[in-house]
Amino acid sequence: MEATDPVSILSRILTLLQRGQVQIPAVPSVVTELRELVSKSESKLEVIVTLLERDPALVARVLQLGRSAQFGRREQLPDLRFIINRVGFRQLSLIVESVWANDCFKVADARYQPYVAQLSRLSVARALSMRALAEQRRGVEVFPAYLSGMFADVGASFLLWAIVDKSRGYTPDPRDALEFVREHHETFGSAVLKRWGHTELVMGLVRHHHAADFTGPTGLYSALLVVASQMAADLTGDVDPTSATPWPSPELLGHAHIAASLTIEARQELVGKLRDEYAEALSLSGPTSSPGSSRGSGSGPISAGSDERGPPTRRRG
Repeated sequence: MEATDPVSILSRILTLLQRGQVQIPAVPSVVTELRELVSKSESKLEVIVTLLERDPALVARVLQLGRSAQFGRREQLPDLRFIINRVGFRQLSLIVESVWANDCFKVADARYQPYVAQLSRLSVARALSMRALAEQRRGVEVFPAYLSGMFADVGASFLLWAIVDKSRGYTPDPRDALEFVREHHETFGSAVLKRWGHTELVMGLVRHHHAADFTGPTGLYSALLVVASQMAADLTGDVDPTSATPWPSPELLGHAHIAASLTIEARQELVGKLRDEYAEALSLSGPTSSPGSSRGSGSGPISAGSDERGPPTRRRG
C-alpha cells in the first residue's frame, strides 16, 4: 500500500522531479516572439498586433482593458491597436507574461489557490519594481532585470502545481507543501527558466535570489532584486510565502540599499509612483486583487502554513 503521509508524498514527488518525469507546458511562440520584440526599441505597432492576433485567447484578455474605467468614456470599445498604444509595449509584455504564467500552473486544490494568487501578485509588482529601478541605473539591462523580477518565484508556482498534480488524491496540507517549496523553489525555478530559453543572467538571479551576493558582475542586479522584493511587498500588502520569515530581512535590505546606492526615501517614492501602474497591470493579468490594496522553448521534463483564512498579508505602516 502506498504511503499517504506528507513526507512520503513529497519525497516521491521530489524523486519524480529529479528524474525529469514531470512535464511542463511549452512556452507559446507568441510569448517568446513578443518578448523578443519588446526588447527591441525599433519594434512597430503593426508587427506586435499581427503577432498577438495569432492567439485569440491572449487577444481576448488584452481586450478586457476596453472595459477599464481608466480609458474613460468611449462610444465604442477600443480595439487592439488603441489598447496597445494606450498601455505601451512593456506593459503589454507584462500582461502577456502574467496571463500565460498564471494559466500554465493552475492548481485544482482550493487550499493552494490563495498561495498561487499571492505569488502572482508579487511577481507582477516585483517585475514593475525591477524595471523602474533598472531604468534609473547605468550599466543595468532593463529587460533582463524585469524578467528576473517577474520569474523570481516561478519555481514556487511550478512546485505547488506539481505537488497538487502528482499527489494521487492525497494532496498534503499547504503548510507541509510550503516547507518543501521553500527548500527547492530556487533550484527548480532556474531549471524551469532554462527550459523556457531564458538567459544565464536571469537564471542565475533566480537561482540564488534568497542568498543574494552583491559582488561580481551581477551584484547590482541582485541588490536591485532584493529592493524590488521589498517594493513588491509594499505594493501588494503580501508577505513572501517562499520564506518562513519576513523576506527580505531588514539587514539584507539595508545592504541592498547600500549596494544599489538607493535611499529608503527614494524607494518609497518609487513605490508611490508605481501604485496605479500596478493596479492596472493586476486587473489585466488575472491574479486575485491584493488584500493590501483597495486601488482600483518546447515542452519537456524538468530535472534539476495554511488555515481557513489563507496566507498572511503584510500590515502597512
